[in-house]
Amino acid sequence: MKVTVVIADPAGNRTAIVRQGVPKNERAKVADAIMRDKDLDVEQVGFETRPLYGGSNGRLEMAGGEFCGNAARSFGYLLCTESGKDYCKIEMSGTREILEVICDPERGTSATQMPIPEKMEMVGEDAEHLYPLVVFRGIAHMLCIGVEPDPDFAERIIDKFGGGYSAFGIQFLQREEGETGDGSDTVRTLTPVVHVAGTDTTIWERSCGSGSLAMGWYETQDKEDGFHTFVYREPGGDIIVNMAKRMGRYAGTVGGKLSLDEPRTLEID
Repeated sequence: MKVTVVIADPAGNRTAIVRQGVPKNERAKVADAIMRDKDLDVEQVGFETRPLYGGSNGRLEMAGGEFCGNAARSFGYLLCTESGKDYCKIEMSGTREILEVICDPERGTSATQMPIPEKMEMVGEDAEHLYPLVVFRGIAHMLCIGVEPDPDFAERIIDKFGGGYSAFGIQFLQREEGETGDGSDTVRTLTPVVHVAGTDTTIWERSCGSGSLAMGWYETQDKEDGFHTFVYREPGGDIIVNMAKRMGRYAGTVGGKLSLDEPRTLEID
């Protein structure tokens, strides 16, 4: 089977976008082959499909059926590049919302509207170590603020809490005073790890769009109504979260630098 693939790099979270033509029952095999190809060096795979709803320019379905903010802004950037426009609407697995994506090809940036979390609860290994668990429709993220990245801890948490979600992330956040360049006096360093049930993969990602939005949404909870910006320094680059808050209602976007490789054709056995 031959497939056409475009590799997007949104802050290091390299995403393979497989263009239309792959039947759903073949996607697991294709995704596995792409993930195992060391030359491609990707962290996730999405498949372009026909839109399900009216009013969108395209649809992307992740290999595990999860939601992914970086993949959403990557797909939107690809569509805008092809159409010569700086704006499009897309559909994404893991959400029923039609998402608006705004791009600036000259600066190499893309920002996508994001779904807002459905709920938050406190969970942990014991009563003395509880962390916010932010739940979206297509993914959930545990926010471990002030906790150093720990593979053993992550494995235990995923085993204990990740089974009920199509995708489950842990976001390790450290805050410290320092120059940020964005008007803030707090440097936010975010290290994401995400487990996807449908592909049975756990990846220490170079950046995570939905995890960044979850953290920005959480950090906005105790702030006044208005607009709030958070820059998260992640292993592959910066993710910018813009949150709007008014009378208990929220809206948010995730954006930052993004690049596309030239399309390539792969032969999948």
